[in-house]
Amino acid sequence: MLNKKFYNETYDKFLKTYGQESEMRLCIEEMSELTKELCKYIRYSKNSKSDENDKNLSLIKNNIIEETADVLICAEQIKRIFGEKQVAAMMDYKIQRGRKIVDEDIKNANGR
Repeated sequence: MLNKKFYNETYDKFLKTYGQESEMRLCIEEMSELTKELCKYIRYSKNSKSDENDKNLSLIKNNIIEETADVLICAEQIKRIFGEKQVAAMMDYKIQRGRKIVDEDIKNANGR
């Protein structure tokens, strides 16, 4: 895996070379591509088993991996543009809130 310094230098070069608006538009595009692949995966996973369907699912899985990497790279850039500390704080809040909700759902499902 590449080191954090290399990542940060590369993100800075992207931003300096292409600008904030371009980086935001790219993020929108990449999120859309991931959305499309996830929808395809759901659709193909409901099809009956066949060699052709398995081949399609395998290709779609690879596309999902690629598009997820693209989205995470873009999200990191968006985080840098709008404030890394603010995003980290919001993530903490969202994770804690989500944890409380799931813990309550588990508790209710167990009849307690």
